[in-house]
Amino acid sequence: MRRAIPWFIGILIILGGVAYWYLAMRPEPGTDRQQILRLIADVERAIEQSDAAGIMRYISEDYKDPNGLNRRAVRRMVLAGTRQRRPLTLSVDVTDISVQGDFATFTAEVAYTLGAQASPSEGRHLTVSAELIREDGSWEVVSADGWQQAGSDFM
Repeated sequence: MRRAIPWFIGILIILGGVAYWYLAMRPEPGTDRQQILRLIADVERAIEQSDAAGIMRYISEDYKDPNGLNRRAVRRMVLAGTRQRRPLTLSVDVTDISVQGDFATFTAEVAYTLGAQASPSEGRHLTVSAELIREDGSWEVVSADGWQQAGSDFM
């Protein structure tokens, strides 16, 4: 019995540490608006770093856009685009976010440059709109329009 007491105390300390981390140290998820802005920033970073998995992490299995693309087609386009070795710079200005329960929309003005272009003003401009849904506590894109115009630059 005396040998079991140190093990029992050790287990209690470990459980106490886990409970403390979970309750006190775990970062707050933020408001819906903050979560959506973080999603946009994460996707922007993933695009600039040619990280296909980082981009697709936020695309819903139920994705379907006005151009008839589904998640599988988007994945093919993303994989083709991330194989490009030209430098890419993005500038994203979110102009509108609307949240209604587990559904949200946003609109963003996107300027991008490919290769050795000097500044975003010399690049291309897009207006991107997207619909998001909260699935399992996180936001995912279920439809987006406006980004498809950039496809010819990456293919």
